[in-house]
Amino acid sequence: MEHQEMRNMLINKDTEHGNDKRYKYLDHTIEQYKIYLTIFNSTSDRRNKSNEFFLGLNAGIIGILGYVETKSVPHSSLITLLVPIAGIGICYCWFRIINAFRQINRAKFKVIHAMEESLPFSLWKTEWNILSKGTDRSKYYPLSQIEKDIPMIFIILYIIILIMSIF
Repeated sequence: MEHQEMRNMLINKDTEHGNDKRYKYLDHTIEQYKIYLTIFNSTSDRRNKSNEFFLGLNAGIIGILGYVETKSVPHSSLITLLVPIAGIGICYCWFRIINAFRQINRAKFKVIHAMEESLPFSLWKTEWNILSKGTDRSKYYPLSQIEKDIPMIFIILYIIILIMSIF
């Protein structure tokens, strides 16, 4: 979607805002901006809860595998084959969810930046520029990249466990 097209979608110029149109327009814009930031924050909260869930799930799986390895559990060889495969599948889903949240947040930031063009200050856009728009790793290392590394580490761990259980 082109920037101007998104801006035209965001800014409803045909809406009547009363006697003092500019003041009421700005007031309505600020209220919508606040609501949108609340929605943005709730998306971030869901993202964090998703990461906590998958991290806990993987820690539990590794714990179960450790228990099976140290105790003589019936069918332990089958467990050490199937559980890592399930763990890899879970991590793959986790990786895709992280990517989906990243895409959602990118879209939300574009909307926030476009909304800020109608406000006195462009706080988020300014902050993003200070951070070199994520291109200079010394100023900002993308959180989503770190998030995506964690399921990959678990996948590697599950592959090692799977190989070791086969041999």
